[in-house]
Amino acid sequence: MTAERPVSAEGPDTGPPQDAALWKRKADYFRAVAEETGKQRLRELFHLTRLIARHREIEQRLLESEQRYRTVVENLTGGMLVIAGGRIVFANRAALRFLGLRLEELLADPDPFRHVHPEEREAVRARHQARLAGRPVPDPFVFRLVTEAGETRWVEVTGAPLEWEGKPAALNFLMDVTERVRAAEREKQLAEQLHRAQKMEALGTLAGGIAHDFNNLMASALAHVSLLLCEADPSHPWHEPLTQIERQIRRGAQLTSRLLAHLRRRPDRKTPVDLNRLVREVLDVFGRTRKDIRLVTELEAVPSILADETQIEQVLLNLFVNAADAMPEGGTLTVQSRPLDLPGEAPTAEAAPGVELAVADTGVGMTPDVLERIFDPFFTTKEYGRGTGLGLASVFGIVRGHGGRIDVASRPGCGTRFTLWFPATEAGAPAEPAAAPAPSRACRRLTVLLVDDEPAVIESASRMLERLGFSVIRAPGGAEALALFSRHGDEIDLVVLDVVMPGTGGEAVYRRIREMRPETRILVASGYDLGGKMTPLLRQGRDGFIQKPFDLQELSQAIAAVLSNP
Repeated sequence: MTAERPVSAEGPDTGPPQDAALWKRKADYFRAVAEETGKQRLRELFHLTRLIARHREIEQRLLESEQRYRTVVENLTGGMLVIAGGRIVFANRAALRFLGLRLEELLADPDPFRHVHPEEREAVRARHQARLAGRPVPDPFVFRLVTEAGETRWVEVTGAPLEWEGKPAALNFLMDVTERVRAAEREKQLAEQLHRAQKMEALGTLAGGIAHDFNNLMASALAHVSLLLCEADPSHPWHEPLTQIERQIRRGAQLTSRLLAHLRRRPDRKTPVDLNRLVREVLDVFGRTRKDIRLVTELEAVPSILADETQIEQVLLNLFVNAADAMPEGGTLTVQSRPLDLPGEAPTAEAAPGVELAVADTGVGMTPDVLERIFDPFFTTKEYGRGTGLGLASVFGIVRGHGGRIDVASRPGCGTRFTLWFPATEAGAPAEPAAAPAPSRACRRLTVLLVDDEPAVIESASRMLERLGFSVIRAPGGAEALALFSRHGDEIDLVVLDVVMPGTGGEAVYRRIREMRPETRILVASGYDLGGKMTPLLRQGRDGFIQKPFDLQELSQAIAAVLSNP
């Protein structure tokens, strides 16, 4: 019996068939192997197809996700920048709009910090390097950027380290906070102005009381000197010393007058004033004393302002003198005026016409600590004996008392610029100031009720009134004045009334006399102010005001003005 040859793994035996059943089994086997192999390959092909579909789905989702994120990034209100390898490699639309650049321009810029303000560029660069090095960097950080158009804007930046194309990079989020910074600066300025106003109000209460008492002391001295000068012939050996004493008393009176002007505690003597005319007149006088200073005027046509001309002259002269002191070696003093609309007090108020006046010098300038205190009473940087510290304080008070504002800008070595704003008035400025009324000699046998709580003032004022030919009834206080007026009211032609008195004050006396005898003429005298309620009362007519200290001539003119009023 012949042995059966084995079947090769490569395929069936190619020899002649020996057994039909064997060949059938072989055929079935290979058919089964082929079918199984085909199914396996089909399964693998199906699986591969599913993997490809899944991959395409994931890729599509990634593309959609990337598009969504790109849309979000491009539509952020804040800017986004990526800095890698010393260049900007990515920027969103907000950043491009903020800087005023196109993307290709920004990406081509070799310096990623070119638009940072020069004063802060190194600090920003150092923060970026620290972030790349992995050191902690506090966020957020606020600094200035300069746009392509040259505008300076404030930005708040927060950042995070990341990897960009295999390189260390920094992701920066920029938020424009310019308006917030400006609002904070305005709030700070308002707080400083409030603090200054409160401080000056406290100083004003003290200084005003001192000025009142000082004026009362000088009132008696000036009255006696005035009476002695009336008696002394100009050739008398005492005439010159008395004149010197009077001059010094008046200098003291001017000092307190400046202080009261700073405190806005002077009577209202405002008329329409042509500011340009006043500037030219004061500059003309000032220029004769400082020929080493070049005077430049740039005066536009401006409306009149309602002002006390004497006080505005004082403002101008103080500013000019301060400018000259800041230029000991000479320089340029520039005065400019222009019309403008001033914003109202309320946020919704319409703007009102006004006048801007600027006084600038090329002097030494001021440090921030000096700049903060220049309007404080008695503060001065001048050496002893050369300044009282009331010049700019009185300027501040006068400007504020005229409903205006004042600002100052200065830096060491860069000069100083004062800018003043005044509300305009529709009334035209008078051609010439009205002349003071002459003393009336028809008043000689009239009776005056003199009311004052200072014995020295009572004595000196009585002597002046008697010198003018009046009969004088003395009242050392408000209660005594009312008692005397109730008994002698029909005989009294004029009341000279002090305002500030203990007990029954001047306002109460004024009102009571008006009730008892409305036609009585009243001359109010004070070394301080009229008081909040006295001023509108005096505007009703028949009355006048005289500031202490006063001499015989001034008293005569004030009485003549009151008695000549119809």
